[in-house]
Amino acid sequence: MKVAIVDDEALERKALRKMIGSHLPHAEVIAEGANGREAVEIAKQYRPDVMLIDIKMPGLDGLGAIEAIRQTGLDLQFIIVSAFDLFDYAKQAMRFGVKEYLLKPSRKEEVISALERVGEELEAKRKTEEKHRKLQERIEQLQMLVEKEWLSVLMIEDVPADEWEQWQELLPFSVASGMFIVVQFPNGGRTEEWKRWVEERLGERAPARYIVGRLANRRLPVLLFRSRDDGEIAWKPTVQSFALDIASQFALRHGAPLYIGLGSPVSRLHELRSSYYEALSAVHYYAEREKARVGFLPAKPARAEREKQLLEAVRLGDIGQARAIGLAYIDELIASHSLSAAGRKVDGMFVSLARLLSELGVRYERTVSFSSCRSGAELKQTAFDELGRIAADLEAWRQQQAHGKIGKAKDYIDRHYAEPLTLEEVAEHVGMSPYYFSKLFKEHFGITFIDYVTNVRIERAKEALVRTDCSLKEICFSVGYNDPNYFSRVFKKQTGWSPSEYRKQLQVR
Repeated sequence: MKVAIVDDEALERKALRKMIGSHLPHAEVIAEGANGREAVEIAKQYRPDVMLIDIKMPGLDGLGAIEAIRQTGLDLQFIIVSAFDLFDYAKQAMRFGVKEYLLKPSRKEEVISALERVGEELEAKRKTEEKHRKLQERIEQLQMLVEKEWLSVLMIEDVPADEWEQWQELLPFSVASGMFIVVQFPNGGRTEEWKRWVEERLGERAPARYIVGRLANRRLPVLLFRSRDDGEIAWKPTVQSFALDIASQFALRHGAPLYIGLGSPVSRLHELRSSYYEALSAVHYYAEREKARVGFLPAKPARAEREKQLLEAVRLGDIGQARAIGLAYIDELIASHSLSAAGRKVDGMFVSLARLLSELGVRYERTVSFSSCRSGAELKQTAFDELGRIAADLEAWRQQQAHGKIGKAKDYIDRHYAEPLTLEEVAEHVGMSPYYFSKLFKEHFGITFIDYVTNVRIERAKEALVRTDCSLKEICFSVGYNDPNYFSRVFKKQTGWSPSEYRKQLQVR
């Protein structure tokens, strides 16, 4: 405890210093003053925890000094040591928050007791502030986890509207409009360092609110958005300028190229997923060509790129997207080629599709020839019907695969539930894309990946509560949770009881 003494009597200051030094080992006199002006300067310069101060001093008196110090906003406690036992002084001192009023001559026991009481109050206050600080840190950490999880769900899961409403209740913001960018880092093993650098730049100069997603395969997704109460933003030029600046700074600082793909700005929550996939396709497009480093996906990519996008959509199992890309591609072919040439190119496109399906293990045999179609409308309809057949074949294959790869994923979760599992990690283990794995997993088990992992962890915790004498903290850590309080909340939500209540219930039986 840091103490300051302000009194115009030197002997009084000396006596008080001696009392404190002899009887309060945890207190230190850090400054002395002889009048109210010095008291104010001492408070500003030394910032003591408590000030012993006289009332009657030359110039600015003690009460005036206390008032001046309070007005600066400094938070310290005052103990008045005065020869004047007057009610008006005491009343004014109470108005300034002074809790101790001692009379001269100062008695050792009274001074020590007063300082001890103030010290205990200060210590209690410090503990409360520290507790609040740690609680705020945990709240902020949990908020970041919720935001990252929400972003992952937004990017890779097809979520019903009612679930979006539940998510909105957990989030401290709304999304009125926004767009994704995807940052691709170079090879070199310094990805975490580079990620921190990008996050710092976002913190300094991001043109809108943002959430940083999980880093995977050297790619970092970032959602830029505005809430309903925020001002309008010219998304495309503003974000493109920001991304170009980031890429330029990165090249100068690290001597390596940084690629940033930009998705289209959207004004509906469910459309953000398409913005993410556009940004993902864009960063792949620019990184592969190594010409420009930042940009949106070209409005009309080369036909080879169209075919590549089509194959990727089929590989991911997104037949709706595959139909959209395929039919747009056929429109372009019809507009720029003769009907027979367009038919031949569509034949080639389906040859590539057949090859991809064969690599996936899907049996597909085409029974039509597109080059024999007699009109553009017939060509489009024939292609549409054939894509429908592929969708049916792919669905049958997916059902067969569900017992294999999804079973393998289940076994992996059952073995590694105590580790910080992510959907991306398990998807990679079974050789599937996160989007496709998430979709297939939910279809097979009827619940999301996150809910399944939670169920496994809570079941293992219930077994440990029954069969062992381990503490709740030990059980918490053993089933993959790092925060006992969070574990207890999840457990109670799943079972209706807290872990300790669950154990007691079983013991009673």
